[in-house]
This record gives sequence, C-alpha cells and structure tokens, in this order.
Amino acid sequence: MFKKIAAGFLLLAATSAAANDHALEALASAAGDWEGELYYLDYQSGQRFGIPMRTEIEATPDGATVIRRLTWTDPGNLVYAVALTTIDRDTGELVEAFFRDGKGEYMRYDVASATMESATKWQVVYEHDWTDADRPARIRHTVERDGDLMTSKKSVRFLDGDDSEFFARNGSELRRVEVAHK
Repeated sequence: MFKKIAAGFLLLAATSAAANDHALEALASAAGDWEGELYYLDYQSGQRFGIPMRTEIEATPDGATVIRRLTWTDPGNLVYAVALTTIDRDTGELVEAFFRDGKGEYMRYDVASATMESATKWQVVYEHDWTDADRPARIRHTVERDGDLMTSKKSVRFLDGDDSEFFARNGSELRRVEVAHK
C-alpha cells in the first residue's frame, strides 16, 4: 500500500513539476514586442477603463527567467515597469519580482494549470492569496496566447464574505508587433 501511495505522490509531483516547467516555457515563448491595451475596473464605480500599453518580453539565455519591460499611459504620464518571472525549483512556485517607480514587489504563486499546444497557443493560470481593495482575496492570473494575440486577466475572489465567484479586476489584450530595430 505504501508503495502505491508513494508512486502516486511521485506521479503527482512529476505532473506538477511538468506543469510548472510548461508555464515558464510558455511565458518565455512570448519573447518579442507586444502592443495593445491595459484595462482595469475602477474600484468605486465598477466602470472599465482602457489605456495604451507596450510590452517587451525576453528570456534569459538559460531560459530560467522571463523579463518583461512594460510601458503604459497612466492619465498624465508614462509608467515604466519591469517584471522578472521564474519557477522556484525547490517549491515549484512561480515567483515574480515587479519594479515600478523606484519600488518593488515580490510575489509567489501556485501554478494552477499550464496547457501548451504549441509555442504560439497556450494558457497559464497561477494564483495566490493576497489582498484586493483592502480585503483578503484569492488572486488568479490567466495568461493566454493564440498566435499574435496575448491576453492576460487578473481575477479576484474575496475570502472574507459570501463572494464565492471570481470577477475580472484588470488585464491586457496585446498584439505582437514587428520592430525594425532595437
């Protein structure tokens, strides 16, 4: 019996590790230049707003880290940010460091799923418990690529009430663009 349980655990761990590797592989396959819209849901009114966004994505030569340089137009000024993403080999978590305006955040996520049909058709879902609108919440990020279209969506489910459904908080819709020079 112990051998069956141990074998099952190893299979589950191998499957989880493979999903995590596919998650990073998928995110790295988006290397290139992307332009489109960043959208967000206003906390007070519930109204959706969209602003122009540009993202440059590259992977380190060993493929262990994905680097995203983000630029978007916040009313009145340009915002520049950098995100570094990797998989923690010890825990299997997706780890992201995000830098903007001289400040940084460090986040760890569970990879909920990673499906990869090809380098240009995939979906990665990762989650963690955090806060949203000063309330404890489960945060789910879904990143999907279908050819030259890449979408991301941040969904929120509050943990301190009867709100059992996820709702969309923000996201992006980007199209791959060719850049003549870098």
